[in-house]
Amino acid sequence: MRVVKKFVRAFSGFNQMLATELSLKIEVLAGLVVLAAAYFFQVTRFEFLFIVGAVFGLIILEGINTVLERVVDLSQPHYHEAVKEIKDALAAVVLLAVVAAAIVGAVIFWPYLF
Repeated sequence: MRVVKKFVRAFSGFNQMLATELSLKIEVLAGLVVLAAAYFFQVTRFEFLFIVGAVFGLIILEGINTVLERVVDLSQPHYHEAVKEIKDALAAVVLLAVVAAAIVGAVIFWPYLF
């Protein structure tokens, strides 16, 4: 029963993030579109693994970003330059993951499109 509770809590946490984070909603939707495109174009298994890694890696990093931002907000509820710098760095990490995922998508899907 403990395992079931852990899954319930995990899904609850994911749903809470989906409800409050627009970026996560966009990334999940984009990920579903990309996975559907992979199915449509019948990419190779190897290509599919790269796509799954890029999609889930981005979603995981967005989740980590969300958690760390909330922890920072709790530790320093008022504006502080260090908090801004931390949040900017977190945003930069997610941006790099977005760029990496876009590169993976472009390299894999380009031959199927042109």
